[in-house]
Amino acid sequence: MTVDVFDDRVCRLGEGPCYDERTGRVWWVDILSSRQLWRDVRTGETGELPTTGHVGAAVLREGGGFVLCLPDGPVLADPDRVITPLGGYAEADLEAEIPHHDTAIRSNDAKADQAGRLWLGTMAYDESPGAGALYRLAPRAARPELVLAGVTISNGLAWSPDDSLMYYVDTPTGRVDVFDYDLATGEPRYRRPFVEIDKAAGSPDGICTDAEGAVWVALWGGGAVRRYLPGGRLDRVVEVGTPNVTSCAFAASAGGDALDLLVITTATEGTGGDPAAGRTYAYRPEDVVGLPVGRYGS
Repeated sequence: MTVDVFDDRVCRLGEGPCYDERTGRVWWVDILSSRQLWRDVRTGETGELPTTGHVGAAVLREGGGFVLCLPDGPVLADPDRVITPLGGYAEADLEAEIPHHDTAIRSNDAKADQAGRLWLGTMAYDESPGAGALYRLAPRAARPELVLAGVTISNGLAWSPDDSLMYYVDTPTGRVDVFDYDLATGEPRYRRPFVEIDKAAGSPDGICTDAEGAVWVALWGGGAVRRYLPGGRLDRVVEVGTPNVTSCAFAASAGGDALDLLVITTATEGTGGDPAAGRTYAYRPEDVVGLPVGRYGS
């Protein structure tokens, strides 16, 4: 199971790949370099856009543009890059009456569900235990609302093909958890472990699901992406060739519509000058395709 280089631009902390079927572009972020990158899967054309701060994720919007998840909270970026700030995490925490953390916080991974809700997480820059959280931003809402407090590194999010399950990663737990999910209300319930990953294999980071309901898990420190079947059994291990693998998402390969290409982001952080680190890779499963990405409903 070999991977190829999808894009050779080096990211300090590459994260959050997503495929825009409207343009044929794969987008991802370099969090600590404050930039969005893109590559057209058909033409190979590339580009990048600066952001005004460390960008934990950039999520496509239904009306065009992105939600940029910045350190203080989400902002709306129109296609012409006009920025509309929304209420931030501090306001959401105040409304939920949870204690304020003195440590500096930033956004981390984020995804939209198929009803257009944005789910976005936070973490402390120093990774202080319990300083992060998971938030939900309803379509056209003025600010996010707190859903889950006491998180350390809020990370991967994904849904089952029928949207009845939501998968979630708080990285230091070493688990991918799963909730029962009500798409109509956006309420997750009954959190329980889906898979536990041995520390020797790395730490779970970004995730995605495929059309068969399997969960693909990027392993920070593990140099691989793992595929787990819906029942939790390990199906395959895709070796990436650099230790800090951060996330993965399905895209359509050049000239096609099927989401048959797994795009994999990595980071140079903590790799000691590994020449393969920080590049973006691609793996073609050949026996399975991915699911369309959710867009924020605004």
